Amino acid sequence: MKANSGQYNLCFETLSNELRIKVLKELKKKPKTVLELSDKFKVEQSRLSHSLKVLKSCNFVKSETKGKTRVYSLKAGILKSIEKGEDIFSVIDEHVTNFCGNNCGKIKAVSRTRK
Repeated sequence: MKANSGQYNLCFETLSNELRIKVLKELKKKPKTVLELSDKFKVEQSRLSHSLKVLKSCNFVKSETKGKTRVYSLKAGILKSIEKGEDIFSVIDEHVTNFCGNNCGKIKAVSRTRK
């Protein structure tokens, strides 16, 4: 399934945030907690939590509860298209097909609340 223009827009909007890109790069190395990411980037936990919520809504990351702590990691297979060297539109098409499902409405709602 090819992404529609609204899905391209949402994906670009999600990835246009510098903190979210930093989080994705850091989680590519290994899973981390909010506190670990907050310490790494020297940002408030609330700001980081908001970025993680958006990334999770767009199915770029997942979280796992370990005791009282949430550990965030990249969704399995999320970087497959990028690692194959495909163009950005192919990457988004694959993401929409494999990860977005019916979540695009939820992403729009999250996106609107940020403006």
